[in-house]
Amino acid sequence: MASSQMCGPCSRVEKIASSVKFCTDCEDLLCADCVTMHKAIKALSLHHLIDEKVQVDKAFNIKRTCSDHPFMALEFYCSNHESLCCRTCSVNTHRTCGKILPIEVAARGIKSSVMLNDVIADLKGLLKTVAKLVEDRAKNKENIGKAKATTLQTIVKFKRQLIQELDELEKKLLIEIDETEKNLTKKAESEHADIEIRYKAIVDLSEQLEFLTKHGSEIQILMLLNTIRVDISKQENDFHNLVPSYECIDVSFKASGLKSALNSLGSVEIKSVPCSIEHKPSKRTQAQVPPAYEKMLTKFKLKTEFRVPYSQGKISSMVVTKDNRLLLCYTGDKSKALSIWSETGDHIQDCALAGTAWGIAMIRGTNEAVVTLPSLHSIQFVNIASMVPGKMIEVPDKSYGVAVIKDMIVLGGKGKIYFFSMTGSLQKTFNVGRSVLHSLKTSKMDMIYCCEAYRDTLHCIDINGTVIFSYKSPPDFDGPVDITLDGKDNLYVTTWRSNKVHRISLDGKLIDILLKKENGLDEPYGIAFNKNYTKLFIPNGKYSENKQVLIYDCA
Repeated sequence: MASSQMCGPCSRVEKIASSVKFCTDCEDLLCADCVTMHKAIKALSLHHLIDEKVQVDKAFNIKRTCSDHPFMALEFYCSNHESLCCRTCSVNTHRTCGKILPIEVAARGIKSSVMLNDVIADLKGLLKTVAKLVEDRAKNKENIGKAKATTLQTIVKFKRQLIQELDELEKKLLIEIDETEKNLTKKAESEHADIEIRYKAIVDLSEQLEFLTKHGSEIQILMLLNTIRVDISKQENDFHNLVPSYECIDVSFKASGLKSALNSLGSVEIKSVPCSIEHKPSKRTQAQVPPAYEKMLTKFKLKTEFRVPYSQGKISSMVVTKDNRLLLCYTGDKSKALSIWSETGDHIQDCALAGTAWGIAMIRGTNEAVVTLPSLHSIQFVNIASMVPGKMIEVPDKSYGVAVIKDMIVLGGKGKIYFFSMTGSLQKTFNVGRSVLHSLKTSKMDMIYCCEAYRDTLHCIDINGTVIFSYKSPPDFDGPVDITLDGKDNLYVTTWRSNKVHRISLDGKLIDILLKKENGLDEPYGIAFNKNYTKLFIPNGKYSENKQVLIYDCA
């Protein structure tokens, strides 16, 4: 809101006029002439004008754009979910809701509505609770000061008692260490003497053999070898049993539970009881927030498919954007390395990259994605809103799979997982498997899953590189190449050689095989759900033929 007392519209055209009113809709100060103009223009006639003095130090900071679609205005109100939405959300997220109203219709009579009264009651209840808490916290602060004085006296008393007991404890410990040293030394001397005897016997055999080798006849050497082989065999058997029985002794001091007291004299113990102030919210209908889709999907029905006229390559991976558009990575032509399609199969745009693409991952909270370019040993950033390619970064391996986790880019190379910063600095490397890691995906729990297609294995690691499990289940698990996860973090893996989709639990157990060749699969590579898990998309098709994207309804 403007802090100046000059008219906003006039100031912008380099005129000077004092304000008399404030428009809460325009969030602007208005002079007398602009007030008249406001009332005269039909589109502005319903705007709310208040006295200019009322608005001083007040904030009309109302969010007017959609969180999911920042360039879209909030124009509608969903009565089912009690939430504002933009035009795109009304079509995608709320299309099955019973009552979507234009925001100006939903706002009629709001000043006398139950909703306004409920919110006012809530605020009054909160203010009442806060006032009680202010008083309660002041009393709590006073009690802390009193407790400090009492605690200091207790510490001094404990210290005196502790010093008296330490001398006795030390005496007992010194006696124990003397006896321990005598017993261990006796055992070590016995072992040493035994080894000295064995050492001398082996040296004698070696010297005898060395002498005969230089000065004896072949018959003598043969006779000696047959004699000493028995001795050597006996010594080897003895050492086989003897060596594991030896122990390297190290005597050290292991502190008892008293160590913590010696380091700190104890600790400050905080005893607490719940605050006696209770906040009672007013009874009103809560907004219905759509829950995450967490039930197990049981039905997968092929609804439709659309053709993608790209041949001599594979649609190797895909992601679904917030507004349910499909981003396809293509291995056959760098001019079509990345393409975007509607969920109904309308081609929107191709994006040429520096090379042919394989893997793609969205960077959370931005309009950017990162794409792997295996042939160039590189990754490239792409603005998916404008479909304009950005910076390219060279990486130390021919990388395929890619994921983004905790502000790091994770790449799958040949038997290795690489972690990079967003600026391309290599942070750490872990060995995983032995061949190319074609796909990487992350779970809500920050687990990283990767497909080793040539070895028919699915690996799960954490961000420290620890392998949680490696899943193999021949012969059906033949050529795992891409992964997606549902709302319960179950894994859905396409196996392009066996034409199947396997569903695997987050702990690496096969749940079922969902889709097969008879369900339309023909060398499937990529796989992805839409945002509410009602549709499953699978790019499909042989290397030298045009491709198609299969669309399955899920329930």
